Amino acid sequence: MDIHHESVSSLLQAIQAENPVISSYMLDDSMDNQSLFERLRSHYQEIMKRDFPTAWAYYTGEDRNEAAFFKLTWRAFAFIRIMDYLDHEGSSHVDGNLHGQTVVSNPIAFTRKLFRGEPCEIHLDFVLDVLHLLRQLNGKEVQDIPSRSKVIEWMDRHPSGLDPEVVAWREKNKRRIMVLLVERIRTESAGAKASATYRFKEDLSDADALRQVEKWWNEDRFHLRYAVRSTEEVNRYLDNSVDAQTLRIMDDAEERGIPVFATPYFLSLIDTRPASEREHPFADEALRSYLFYSQDLVDEFGNINAWEKEDVVEPGKPNEAGWILPSHNIHRRYPNVAIFIPDTMGRACGGLCAYCQRMYDFQNGRFNFDLDKLRPKKTWAEILHESMVYFRTDPFLEDILITGGDALMSSVSSLKQVLDAVLQMARDKKRDNEVRPAKERLAEFRRVRLGTKLPIYLPQRVTKELVAVLEQFRLDAKEIGISQCIIQTHFSSAMEVSVDSAKAVRRLLDAGWAVTNQEVFTVAASRRGHTAKLRQVLNDIGVLPYYTFTVKGFKENRELFANNPRSMQEQNEEKSIGRVDYRYHSTLRSFIADAPNMVEHIESIRSADEIPFLATDRNTINLPGVGKSNTYRTIGLTSDGRRILEFEFDHTRPHSPVIEQMGSVVIIESKSVAHYLRQLQQMGEDPAEYASIWGYSAGRLEPRSTVFEGMSK
Repeated sequence: MDIHHESVSSLLQAIQAENPVISSYMLDDSMDNQSLFERLRSHYQEIMKRDFPTAWAYYTGEDRNEAAFFKLTWRAFAFIRIMDYLDHEGSSHVDGNLHGQTVVSNPIAFTRKLFRGEPCEIHLDFVLDVLHLLRQLNGKEVQDIPSRSKVIEWMDRHPSGLDPEVVAWREKNKRRIMVLLVERIRTESAGAKASATYRFKEDLSDADALRQVEKWWNEDRFHLRYAVRSTEEVNRYLDNSVDAQTLRIMDDAEERGIPVFATPYFLSLIDTRPASEREHPFADEALRSYLFYSQDLVDEFGNINAWEKEDVVEPGKPNEAGWILPSHNIHRRYPNVAIFIPDTMGRACGGLCAYCQRMYDFQNGRFNFDLDKLRPKKTWAEILHESMVYFRTDPFLEDILITGGDALMSSVSSLKQVLDAVLQMARDKKRDNEVRPAKERLAEFRRVRLGTKLPIYLPQRVTKELVAVLEQFRLDAKEIGISQCIIQTHFSSAMEVSVDSAKAVRRLLDAGWAVTNQEVFTVAASRRGHTAKLRQVLNDIGVLPYYTFTVKGFKENRELFANNPRSMQEQNEEKSIGRVDYRYHSTLRSFIADAPNMVEHIESIRSADEIPFLATDRNTINLPGVGKSNTYRTIGLTSDGRRILEFEFDHTRPHSPVIEQMGSVVIIESKSVAHYLRQLQQMGEDPAEYASIWGYSAGRLEPRSTVFEGMSK
């Protein structure tokens, strides 16, 4: 898109007026571009060595450890970035957002063309990023860390699903949806789609039918049976409140083959009232943002590439991380942990998130929410056995993450079968070691985790029957040395913490399973105070925040992606008020093993340290093929203002040997910082409150909280 020349002109005038020395270099006809680059490099090098020696040592690699990073000043980061720009000027990078097209980073050359009035197709967002960089460089823009009271003020803007007024309007939603379900069941009863389980007796009154549906509402199978599978149904169940543009995009998505799947329960969480009648007009925006698809997703569907390349498994061949796996049921990045995906209903989900990493699979018609096709196959027993042999005989594996799909979508009997097999495998591995020489012993299993979003999408799934299986496994596992049993879930908003989800979490805790959370940091979830409020409310019900993930994916997820600078800003300016003092670290270590008392344990530290939440999570991003990190530098800028980031690996944990060959990973962000701020403004946010985001050009992955000591992924 062409820039608006008048806006660029005014920005350039400001840049030239504020930076006379640089302007003189840019306008000097006696220097070609290469000479200009060398002159600028010499200019900034001289200043850094003289005034910012710590930054110079960090830039050159003489001192690049964690302590050195946190000594860097706000201006120092700007000097490091401009030196990195100069070092990478003219470098080419493959842009996954443009289907592998190569883009060239020329921020200095492009800026010179603008200064000289030469033809140049540069977006306004590029000029804005340069303007803020130079203002940070010359000290005109400084870092203003918000006070604790300001962060709490931001948190208070965001309601919780446990707030009485939210509970009240959701109860009305539920009643309205139940009336629609009564109509649907009556209609289906007269035709071929009649359910053998959910049907009314003849001549049942409307009032009695409504009471019957209210009883069924507490059954997970009821919500799956009557899950909404079309845009038309979604709009109907949301009281015809979906706007015309969203309906058009959703209709286009259906035509392209993108599934629609939402339970009546989840739809009852969406506020259908007119914006003028809501206390907080954008309160449920985080829920809406993964219920409704974007135009980008529709346009890209059919050309989406897997972000996590190691998840592409060919049996018998090394995956992207270098591991040879027996089947598509096992995914692996790291030496000591692997994902296990059962061939059961666990390959399904209780809902569909717009950012789902399986969108590339939906393109081929796989995992398309056909629940009947996802039931266990006859060969499943053989695959389960083969998979357990892999875990039993691997020398490094000690941590298994059972997911899907969703681990808790498996029937109770299927999940018990999987857990029994895991228990036997761990027992056999331990027994094998008893006859091995000490130097030849394999890693024994210490941790079992279940990945699920059902506390959000379908909390009714956490039944007494399910909990009984989990509790027995926990007791049996403890006897053979498995010290941690953990449910990993995916709350992204305090509005998802409902009365029902809180009950589900309480049942899991009482069964002895700790519950941790992995938030997906969408644009809506990244608003000031939103994630801090989520941490607080999760702590209230006994959940420990574990990861806050930047949205992964390319252009198909551009609408949801919150730029990495915002992740660093949130980490430093909001999450910091919940940082746990060092004197409590030893206390934290015991929490996972005593899940039933998790609420009391969390509150003991919050109260003693007078903090609103425990900031036990790490803000990070999944890197393609190599794991997670948030240690990066900004090394370039595209002509449309998208930052080019170079990531290092998480040096605090063991990695696959292929990491040594990769060195680093370059990711081009899917949108500019300015684009992101415009999205926030459309949600009612004030971009001025995010002003420091422009200066976050480098990051460092936080140390793992001691509460998760020994966890592998």
